Amino acid sequence: MIDPKRTYTNHKEHGEDMSHENEINKSTTEIKVPNIGGKRPGAGRPFGAKTKKNWKSMQEMAEKYQHSPLDYLLAVLNNPMSSPERKMYAAEKAAPFVHPRLASTTSKIGTDEPIAIKVSWQKDDK
Repeated sequence: MIDPKRTYTNHKEHGEDMSHENEINKSTTEIKVPNIGGKRPGAGRPFGAKTKKNWKSMQEMAEKYQHSPLDYLLAVLNNPMSSPERKMYAAEKAAPFVHPRLASTTSKIGTDEPIAIKVSWQKDDK
């Protein structure tokens, strides 16, 4: 088993007789043992890498087509080639943006007394 805390050396000369320290230092290379498990700096997908391409394509499409969703729905309504079902769907979705809903109101008469209704007949003078 490799101990990750220890630095291992690889000698070019495999003989037992290595008397010169300078030659040993020159002939050795350090082997870096990678961390095993856990969080490592720089590991994983960089931030924004996944959405960068999608964001760029969405911006290009937005520049190419300067229409709002409401403009598209109205174009479907005005297209004579659109099916009636598609026109109905577009009308349902576009209606709240074109014609606002009427607000509900409550009427207050003031008292609980009955209201008098007077009906009279008039004779036509023709």
